[in-house]
Amino acid sequence: MKRNYIQLIAILIFLISCGNLTDNKKITIDNFDKKFIDSLIPIPDKSYVVYYIKIEGTSNDTIRISPSKSEDQKHYYYLIGDFKKEIRLDYYGGSVEYITFDPYKATKGKVKLTYQL
Repeated sequence: MKRNYIQLIAILIFLISCGNLTDNKKITIDNFDKKFIDSLIPIPDKSYVVYYIKIEGTSNDTIRISPSKSEDQKHYYYLIGDFKKEIRLDYYGGSVEYITFDPYKATKGKVKLTYQL
């Protein structure tokens, strides 16, 4: 009986930890009043090869996405209207990666972001 409880606790801990991934996220943005900035933290001892971003949605004017913090933005991807775009960047681990959604000229819309290391 005691063994069953230990197994059950181990399974619960595993399931809870799976929901707290720091290297894989999904978000839906429908508030175009401010920028959205988030980060992905690599899991130690896990190997990576790509920083992947999938952007789907619609906007009434131009939005911009940057695979970096707002103060480090060097490259933007501009999207308008109905869009679906995938971005793949080389990534080999070790550093925190960021994503910035900037509503730029858009005032309304809905954007789904999937981003992962």
